[in-house]
Amino acid sequence: MSYKKGGFTLIELIFSMVIIALVFTVIPKVMYAFNKSDIFSIREDALFNGVSFANMVSRLPWDENNAKYNDILKTNSANTLFDCDTLVGYRIGGFTGSRNCKNGINASIISSDGESDIAYFNDFDDFNDINISAKLSGANIYTLSNRVNYVLDDSSIFDYDYTNRGVKISLNKVTPFSSSTNLKMLTLDIYYSGKRGKTKKIANFFYISSNIGQVLIKKRSW
Repeated sequence: MSYKKGGFTLIELIFSMVIIALVFTVIPKVMYAFNKSDIFSIREDALFNGVSFANMVSRLPWDENNAKYNDILKTNSANTLFDCDTLVGYRIGGFTGSRNCKNGINASIISSDGESDIAYFNDFDDFNDINISAKLSGANIYTLSNRVNYVLDDSSIFDYDYTNRGVKISLNKVTPFSSSTNLKMLTLDIYYSGKRGKTKKIANFFYISSNIGQVLIKKRSW
């Protein structure tokens, strides 16, 4: 009677090596695919929140003083077409009952109103120099970085079409400015923080808000 000795035959050993090689070839690719999917999801979430954030800021009053008054505000703009007639309190083309500047309120300096809690930010430029980060396990995964500036010389970026009663804005001429003009621009940069600590800008958005006062809607109880 003969017995088969324990251990691997050469064929069994070769098959084992082939299986191990396949496993070590496939697993890294699977892990890489999972990581790429995770990165894509994070970036997609960052872009979605960036668009939502810009949309939210665009709905806020143009200035801190617009949170208190509905007026078209007085600025240091060189563009006289935006100026209100101090005698009647309206801009060119304005009419009785439309948005006016009868109270003579000046536009504020950007971020001069002093809110410290983001929950109380109530106007467009409160978000100047504010970074909002999303974290995972205590580490940043992406950041929404915001800047708000007045637009320099707003008279030079407009192309007025009086015949068709229209106006075009050239964004190629938009330049940040410290003094008050009739336009403010939000610049929103989105940064993705990689797993190796590298930060990369993946998108940026721009939104321009204009000094046109606030709208009052009259209410009546029924």
